[in-house]
Amino acid sequence: MNFNPQSTSSLMILEGRPIAKEMLQEVREGVSEFGKITTASVAYEEDQESIIYFNNIKKNAERVGMNFTPLVIKGEELLGTIERLNTDSTLDAVIIGRPFPKGISNEMVSEALDPDKDVDCVTYQNLGRLYFGLERIAPATPKASLDILKHYGVDLKGKKVLVINRSVTVGRPLSQMLLNRDATVTVAHSKTQNMEELIEENEVVFLAVARAGYLKASTIKSKKTVVDIGINVVNGKVRGDFELDGENELVDYTPVPGGVGTVTSVEILKNALELVKSR
Repeated sequence: MNFNPQSTSSLMILEGRPIAKEMLQEVREGVSEFGKITTASVAYEEDQESIIYFNNIKKNAERVGMNFTPLVIKGEELLGTIERLNTDSTLDAVIIGRPFPKGISNEMVSEALDPDKDVDCVTYQNLGRLYFGLERIAPATPKASLDILKHYGVDLKGKKVLVINRSVTVGRPLSQMLLNRDATVTVAHSKTQNMEELIEENEVVFLAVARAGYLKASTIKSKKTVVDIGINVVNGKVRGDFELDGENELVDYTPVPGGVGTVTSVEILKNALELVKSR
């Protein structure tokens, strides 16, 4: 167990940077062993968030000697671009930006992408493997969330865990990965009626609601760990879904920025390495 969180009294801030640093070193060693690894990302022109995200991944890729090519296309070119990348023998892995362009669904991309190049676990085949406990390739954001908890010695076995998100990119795969770790899982969403009660009765809460300050530390009355997956830009500043509105020693949490997002971009490179290892 690695255990070196920032702390204020008994409050723990579960920083992502130490985990990202360790993972980058692991990927660097893998690249040295397996040689050239090439990944491409695809984002359409209007999706500026994905473009920024992929450029950050590219910076990390350069640090470990991995080739990463960010492509920016017109929305109507997405499926054709995926088909071209599937047949590119020089390319090991592909990640597609979300949300998809108008008229393109999750199902269409899942069916179009080659599972052997699926670096963010969006295809039916790779998502299906999660349900059998096979996590060689897992969605980057859920995997980052769980790797942070593992790093800080948070054992999920038998724990009551709440996931506030039911999307195919975060909530659904995350809930399955938690079940794989023997957690007792509740999934909540926008139609859930008793949210405050659910938050209070669970020991670990994963937040991905895209609402800055959705959960405030001052409302928490029992000891729990909050994993903040939300990224919100408010007045030019990045904020999470969790807000530390005064010190509360009952809650340990991942910060935004510097938490889950910091690890997520490295998970993509680690997945690319895993795809190459399995061939």
